[in-house]
Amino acid sequence: MEKKPESMISSRTDLSHELLLQKADQSVSTAAAAVDQTYRLHYHFMPQAYWMNDPNGLVFFDGYYHVFYQHHPYSPDWGPMHWGHARTKDFLLWEHLPIALAPSEDYDRDGCFSGSAVVDQGALYLFYTGHRVVQGRAIQVQCRAASLDGLTFVKDPLNPLIRQHPPEGSCDFRDPKVWKHGGTWFMALGSGKDGIGRVLLYRSSDLSHWEYVGVFAESDGTQGTIWECPDVFRLGEKHVLVVSPIGREPRRVLYFVGDVDYRSGTFVADYSRELDHGSDFYAAQSFFGTDRRILLAWMDAWDVDIPSKKDNWAGALTLPRELLLGRDGSLRFRPLPELRGLRKDHCFTTNMALDGAEHRFSAFDLQEAGLEIHWQLDLENTTAAQFGILFLDARSFAQFSVGFRRRGEELYVDAGRLGVFSAEVSPTGETRDLRIFVDRSSVEVFADGGAVSITARVYPSSHKLFPTLFAADGQLRTVRMDRWSLAK
Repeated sequence: MEKKPESMISSRTDLSHELLLQKADQSVSTAAAAVDQTYRLHYHFMPQAYWMNDPNGLVFFDGYYHVFYQHHPYSPDWGPMHWGHARTKDFLLWEHLPIALAPSEDYDRDGCFSGSAVVDQGALYLFYTGHRVVQGRAIQVQCRAASLDGLTFVKDPLNPLIRQHPPEGSCDFRDPKVWKHGGTWFMALGSGKDGIGRVLLYRSSDLSHWEYVGVFAESDGTQGTIWECPDVFRLGEKHVLVVSPIGREPRRVLYFVGDVDYRSGTFVADYSRELDHGSDFYAAQSFFGTDRRILLAWMDAWDVDIPSKKDNWAGALTLPRELLLGRDGSLRFRPLPELRGLRKDHCFTTNMALDGAEHRFSAFDLQEAGLEIHWQLDLENTTAAQFGILFLDARSFAQFSVGFRRRGEELYVDAGRLGVFSAEVSPTGETRDLRIFVDRSSVEVFADGGAVSITARVYPSSHKLFPTLFAADGQLRTVRMDRWSLAK
């Protein structure tokens, strides 16, 4: 029988966990009062203070979109992971909630690692990886916590529900993604063995007792040695698998579109691609319990300098993106329509032509608001080898830029000292649409009807910037460019 949340209560465990949660919340509250605002984002979700990384447990419950996330509540550096928690009704205004999970038991003493959430019979269940290190060796097990109100969570006395990785996996055995199909619950877990990234599959009839099925999917040998943060969902008539690979350069999220054989527990892909082509998009996850497939990712990266750490915070989430299936089998990503509610101060330009020149628009102030640009290009009459938008400071120095090379066939974001990131885009068509979202310390770009996106953190030394059109080695023709300030 499935254990209900009220039957999971253990007074000793709950008291210890509650005290740890209170201590963590107080630490964040104290630090938040002194956080510097220089790089704080206007319309992206971020922690009140200290470190965050992966989004976890994305779920619609009791009228809210709940977002949990990997959180270290004592430092702007990665540390023993807790589950931070927030919720929203519209992705515009966010309510920070008390931290949901803290390392409190022997099986998760070094961290409550990533996972997912589901709703069943009115209860909210969190599935996560308990992490501990014994004599230098990581031990990762799968655990559950439950809530009736979506605010306070009780760890299951049966934890760990899965105590040992199967022979096809390794000690890298984490990030449970749970979903339901045909009356049966399934759990995908990230792992790898012998240099091959893998997703392992389990199934259950009651969310408590899990049976190992087998290897759900694996790398072709070039796609990473460990597959973290798996996500599996149905989209139209297809299934989509998303993984975050370790041991692959560049370390970018991959997606596969294909079919699931639920009898054998295997995924067969017929299309694959990078989900985003920038430097700061990782651990992508989608929501459970929504009629749209909405995805968020961690908008930062491992092994890079994060300037906001000196301001006592680090990490943010991307814009929420709705996923759609294209006719060619690829995914399309579009920022949620709700984000239009941020728009202010609309201005536009039509039928502009540039020939080896620049055109500077009026300045915007990053400290006051972000910026959205919708740019429609006339490719048929554009001959420039390279063109785009420079974001210039008052000295005409480019802080970052977005543009195209090879007459519109390669999209790029030049993030300055953080690097240049690019992606091939379709060469067909007479026009091209580009959507650019700039926040205080980020830029997200969508092209090819959402088939291509590039996400990067940027840290301009000047907060007053001038968007400037440029064209090199030929003419640029613009059909229309719309610009809005974005602020809550």
